[in-house]
Amino acid sequence: MNYIDMHTHTTASDGTYTPIQLVDYAIKKGLNAIAITDHDTIDGIEEAMVYCRKIPNFFVLPGIELSTEYLDEEVHILGYNINYKFKELLNLLNTIQKQRIDRVNQIIHKLNALDISITYEEVIKIAGGGTIGRPHIARILVEKKYVDTIEGAFQKFLNKGAPAYAPRYKLSPCEAIDIIKKAGGHVSIAHPGLIQNKRILNNLLEKEVDGIEVYHPDHKEKNCNEFLTIAKTHGIIVTGGSDFHSPPQNKNKRHGDLGSKTVLINSIEKFLHNIEEW
Repeated sequence: MNYIDMHTHTTASDGTYTPIQLVDYAIKKGLNAIAITDHDTIDGIEEAMVYCRKIPNFFVLPGIELSTEYLDEEVHILGYNINYKFKELLNLLNTIQKQRIDRVNQIIHKLNALDISITYEEVIKIAGGGTIGRPHIARILVEKKYVDTIEGAFQKFLNKGAPAYAPRYKLSPCEAIDIIKKAGGHVSIAHPGLIQNKRILNNLLEKEVDGIEVYHPDHKEKNCNEFLTIAKTHGIIVTGGSDFHSPPQNKNKRHGDLGSKTVLINSIEKFLHNIEEW
């Protein structure tokens, strides 16, 4: 049996492992493949793909996790086997990156007004050259002992309605699906169990999506059964992954350990056409 973890993050976004470290960790975990799906960036893909060419019976599926907003709720869209050199995609990601920087500065300003000592330079440093975002701010808040956990940082300061929240650039799910398709990729709805408004999921399923993330650390058994039924009803592919950000012993751990949620590689063959052609 050959397994793939289809939802992972590297230091290119808010993960703690570099792309090469992530590949090595995946092999240690007995996986045969991973999809790198960093938030709103493709910067970790090529390094991992080049590295794994030297490794027998292992491959990296190039992907992305696009952050969108719909009906006043954050919705994440996964793209798989994308042409990560597609110019229109790169232009969009560049726009999102600029907006992320603006948002981080707004959040820092609000935190400073709350007498919390944090600087933009600290966020850049902890991001290590990756795409900056709220998780990096949360890590600083933990390290400076303003909160005990990443989740606590979001709840107390960073979530919508919290005192340091700042709205982000609003890409719609339709725009995300469209750019993934233009880049030759396949679309899956990320962690649908976290979507509160069920109308959102129903509307997404009417779009040109190819899969739904059934297996995710935040899904209970009843969620998995529900989404398995949806996948069968709509004739779409079952995807799954750990949403890996860091190993269990890391104090900034979020979601699952690598390989804790997987699917069989032969169950996603539609997603695997000509991976190396990009």
